[in-house]
Amino acid sequence: MDAIIQFVVRAAFLQGFFLALIYIFSKKHRSVANTYLGLFLLMVVIEALNSGILPFSKIGNYIAREYFALPDVVLFIPLFFLRFVLEKLGNSHKYKLFFKINYFLALLVSLITLCNIYLFVFKSSSLTQTFGFSVVYWLHFGVKSYAFFITAYSFYISWRETIQYRKLVQNEFSDYNLLQINWLKNLIYLLLPSILLWGIAIVYAAVAPYPEDLDLGIFGLVAIFLYYLSYKAYVQPNLFERLPESILKHDSNNDSDGCSQEKSVKIEALMVENEFFLNQDLSLHSFAQEINMSPRMISNCVNQNLGKNFNEWVNGFRVQKAQELLEKDIESKLSIEGIGLESGFKSRSALYAAFKTKLGCSPGEFRKSNLPVH
Repeated sequence: MDAIIQFVVRAAFLQGFFLALIYIFSKKHRSVANTYLGLFLLMVVIEALNSGILPFSKIGNYIAREYFALPDVVLFIPLFFLRFVLEKLGNSHKYKLFFKINYFLALLVSLITLCNIYLFVFKSSSLTQTFGFSVVYWLHFGVKSYAFFITAYSFYISWRETIQYRKLVQNEFSDYNLLQINWLKNLIYLLLPSILLWGIAIVYAAVAPYPEDLDLGIFGLVAIFLYYLSYKAYVQPNLFERLPESILKHDSNNDSDGCSQEKSVKIEALMVENEFFLNQDLSLHSFAQEINMSPRMISNCVNQNLGKNFNEWVNGFRVQKAQELLEKDIESKLSIEGIGLESGFKSRSALYAAFKTKLGCSPGEFRKSNLPVH
């Protein structure tokens, strides 16, 4: 059974390695975010080599399984994952100092291996033989402990920024698909079990030798993450796309006091009369340009006086338009997808999600309920 588990885990890391190459070198899907995702996957594979998950023990007479015998890249793992999430959401600039400090520390730790190689080549020795097992063990333990805390911090920041981004989408973009970023949250949540198990291993190692058996469990959970990532890369096109940035971040105009009920009525009337909601790429910024008003004022009016966020408000008009088309299409000549496109929805999935949210049923179910009774 252990052999089967090891085979599945090793296959996942091999898949992760090839996926890393795609993210880093693919011209079709090239972006800063994907490069960091590829680097994250590459570091995970190297760390697996360090932990003995893959069948790799010696390079000639050089013992690769000793502490710091291979570059220890564990500090890079949470940094590259967090950078991927933040680049995806357009918020990496907020953590520049954090990244600079920790990149430097991660590089220093990885370079310890050069000392080990020097001792091996010129002194026929190693770090362990020169400084003693206890010194090297506790240095390794300190690196792992710090890496764990950085990982926990990165997990929290990734989770928080993803939640905040969803709020941004609600207030600035009408594309319902942008709200469907559960794949990104799931990527983050899938790392939580391995982080918790790693924390248990760190605590245990403080009072006893590091429980290497736990590594298989930790990397087994990471393997599940790799399989999920591979699956989502196949079925989720926007995994490769950078998510749009907020316009309100750069809007210093504060019109909250000037948002009256009269202005809110005017904004809603302009939306209905001109059917701006039929524009699949309508955003708060483009709508503001169309009606020559401040994006912040529109956002405040929609939120405060109309009691909705921008995404909910616009898609409400789209659902209403789709309802009208479905009710008129008595003979069901139009496809559901066609009706969705005519109503301003960018995809079939966006139409279905909006219908479920607003009406509690699918467009097909709505159509059936409105068919004439013979």
